[in-house]
Amino acid sequence: MAPDVSGRLEDLAGARRRIEDLRFVVVGAYVVDCFVRVSRLPTWGGELEARSIHTSPGGKALNQAVALARLGAQVTAVGVVGDDGLGRDVLAALAREGIDAGFVETRPKVPTTVCLCFVSDDGESTIVWHIDEDVAVTRDTVRTASSTFQRADAVLITFELPVSAIREAIGAAHRCGARVIVQPAPVLADPAGALSLPWDQVDVLVPNEAEARALLGDDQVGRDVPADGLAIALAAGLGVGTVVVTLGAAGCVTHAVGVTRRYPAPKAEAVDTTSASDAFTATFAAHITSGASGADAIQAAQAAAAWAVGHIGGHESMPQQG
Repeated sequence: MAPDVSGRLEDLAGARRRIEDLRFVVVGAYVVDCFVRVSRLPTWGGELEARSIHTSPGGKALNQAVALARLGAQVTAVGVVGDDGLGRDVLAALAREGIDAGFVETRPKVPTTVCLCFVSDDGESTIVWHIDEDVAVTRDTVRTASSTFQRADAVLITFELPVSAIREAIGAAHRCGARVIVQPAPVLADPAGALSLPWDQVDVLVPNEAEARALLGDDQVGRDVPADGLAIALAAGLGVGTVVVTLGAAGCVTHAVGVTRRYPAPKAEAVDTTSASDAFTATFAAHITSGASGADAIQAAQAAAAWAVGHIGGHESMPQQG
């Protein structure tokens, strides 16, 4: 069974294990990103020549799976691609990283999802995405992967899938005794759907500031909570044992019952911020699941995010070991 994570962040650490001995499942989007590098982020109605345009396998789940694999963990991907050249590119990228893609479903006669990622000269990014229903992860997709949940030490789940599939993935991971780690990105269009999830079955929640505020709601309380108070507000409101709110260059704030801590971010020159949160979440998940202290896990996660923002691309910017 997964260790109890209802206490302090430091109490997440148990007997130390090698990351190489851990099994992770990552549920979410396995898509193709189209990176458009521009001098500045575009405005509606304007015209802007791109510095470069290229495609690469991506999605938050794929990026996190790659980050975990590069740390040496055993990783299984759960997702969907289309039966086309882009889908085969995604599967090939997973294979190159040593990730088990046996539970990435290939749907016939549908195109693999393409997301647009605009990246400006100062490293800031804007993502335009949509996943069609016919290529979305479903409850059946998750149920088919039940055997890999049973072997997992931890399951990472993003919000790149319908609410029904998110709920199924959380429940399946919890029933199997795996640590349940949720990155609530991108923000769900239906706030009520997000609040209806079984948060009492989630062990660790890792939102950024915008995602944290979305989970708190659009009322005055959600808008007025200071950044330093978001982690404790989410822990109290959702009942999640451990919350880590990332604040970009301002670092992050953690809360586990009764204890809130602020961690400043290391200095980093931003080249591309597209996948920093994925590097952070995956690295934190790997280290905390291995039995590292909370502080050590945060330090490793922040170093990974700093590496990611200093390199161009999505999964390509996930840190390489050695």
